[in-house]
Amino acid sequence: MLNVYCIPGMGVDERLFRNLKLDNCTLLPIKWDTPHKMETLPNYAMRLAKQIDTSKPFALLGVSFGGMCATEIAKQLHPVKTFVISSCKVSEELPLRLTIWKYIPLYKRLSDKLYKDGAMLFKKKFGVVTEDQSRKFKEMLDASPHDYFKGAVHCLLTWKNKSVPASVIHIHGNADKVLAIDKVKQNYIIESGSHFMIINKAKEINEIINEELKGYI
Repeated sequence: MLNVYCIPGMGVDERLFRNLKLDNCTLLPIKWDTPHKMETLPNYAMRLAKQIDTSKPFALLGVSFGGMCATEIAKQLHPVKTFVISSCKVSEELPLRLTIWKYIPLYKRLSDKLYKDGAMLFKKKFGVVTEDQSRKFKEMLDASPHDYFKGAVHCLLTWKNKSVPASVIHIHGNADKVLAIDKVKQNYIIESGSHFMIINKAKEINEIINEELKGYI
């Protein structure tokens, strides 16, 4: 069995991966920690990487912000494969409307509650469309670590990565309204895949990952 360490999107947890069905793999979720004040994304990612057993071969899987963390970890720990889903591999792939916020210090003043309320307000933009998805999305946000969001947003907005490890496989949806597909270089496109496609397009994603992991299991 191959260990696949899964890093969820910003502020959500392992419930994001409930529809993943990978052959001969053990899915091991990475738990979020509150970022340190002014911490960089590479440093934060490597703190999270302490949860990984590197004594045996492993793969990484990251969604959205988790995909950026997975990319940074892959640069240091060399997994057999790194699956970046609904995410960016380098900072140039981030949309301008996000990166411009690093010049506006307002994001440092927002509370966890305001970040959570904002995520729920724009939930349809993430691809959260049903009542059940909405309820579970809120439950995950509410379970995030105390004082997590402003530090995580700082890591995202100040990220300056330019290199992509050879292990990275990028899967992106062509209906992603958070990280538009025209800004990213991807290996696989999921038709009608939203930013939340790890939930509602899991069948297609499972097939891609299982095929990519053949020979490593």
